[in-house]
Amino acid sequence: MTFISVRSRFLGARLVGVPSVVSLVCLASATWTVATGLSLAQDVRTDVRTDVRTRDPGSVVVGGFPAPVAAPVSVAAPVSRPAPQPLGIMARNTATGVEVVSVNPGSVAQASGLQAGDTIINVGGYQVGMVGDRVYDVGDEVAKHVNAAGQVPLLVRNGRTGALTAIPAQFGTASRAINGVLNAPQGLQVPPTSVITVRLLDVTEPQWRDVALTQGQLPVARGFPVSYRLDPPASTPQHRYAVDARVEDAGHVLLQTASPVTLASLDREQRVDLTLAGQAAPAPTTVVPSAQIQQWIQTYLGRPPRPYETEVWLADLQQGKSLADVQAGILSSSEYFERQRSNRDLYVADVFRQLYGVPPTPGQLADLQARYDRAQGVRLPFVQQLQQQPR
Repeated sequence: MTFISVRSRFLGARLVGVPSVVSLVCLASATWTVATGLSLAQDVRTDVRTDVRTRDPGSVVVGGFPAPVAAPVSVAAPVSRPAPQPLGIMARNTATGVEVVSVNPGSVAQASGLQAGDTIINVGGYQVGMVGDRVYDVGDEVAKHVNAAGQVPLLVRNGRTGALTAIPAQFGTASRAINGVLNAPQGLQVPPTSVITVRLLDVTEPQWRDVALTQGQLPVARGFPVSYRLDPPASTPQHRYAVDARVEDAGHVLLQTASPVTLASLDREQRVDLTLAGQAAPAPTTVVPSAQIQQWIQTYLGRPPRPYETEVWLADLQQGKSLADVQAGILSSSEYFERQRSNRDLYVADVFRQLYGVPPTPGQLADLQARYDRAQGVRLPFVQQLQQQPR
């Protein structure tokens, strides 16, 4: 029998000798405040649940794991201990742990058996994700609790069975990652279709200002602050580097850093928090269903609507379906699939691009292929699942 040590960040208690099949039951009668301003009173009974009030409903990361929210700084001091390599996941913080959105091929996460949909509950017995009004970063906890052999236990809820499993993650050499938090002026609204781009620049020469060595893109999703992570390539002696970021929608830059933030080195893990400034996007106009449907048909199918085609979709709306259902119906249609040469890889990549505004990264593409295969090629639930994912 395997035993797991679990520590509560709220009560300061340490529970030792919990069997490998864990059932932690927290009863609470509490009022939860959600982002819409609604109040939800309920009794909560879950396998692993704590009464928390979240300030940041989640964060999305690039190429690794999220960084904790903190006050903006330029470049943080070097990490005092050797840091393990990144888990290699895209994830978001939740009140019950860190939910894995996708797993990078060849990463520690993949070697450990993590899959999209799993939730990391704790690292080395310490909770991760949103705890109260703080973010406990899975990467920070790994760095704190990894042992001399490069191992650290992860308590993971399997996204397919719901079972809790202790996974001994095995890490290798130190990381040279750049991570941080992107902040924007309080109350500033940008369209949910906006995309964030974070770039690592070589600024050795003035004319190299826009030479990006690597960059990551992610959707704005639920707003700011947003955590990011970049894994830089090997540095070149005597070269100087910097990081910048911008937010774009439909090719227009809405927010950007005033100037790139210079890095001291690429040879160690470091934190760079960035502040974005710009103009708020104009208030969204009222969506006319018929016009939206016609635009989707033209964009996705490459042709104008046929006679009565728009009316057929409008009839679905009158019967209780949503515009999102109509969009999913068009994206999962045989005609759209055939436009992608009836090829799975081309299809999943183009659906992602249509929904998110950017092509998928190699890691995201691998996750999309796995999702499509799990849906056994049935396209409608595949598209609907992507629609429900934060953008």
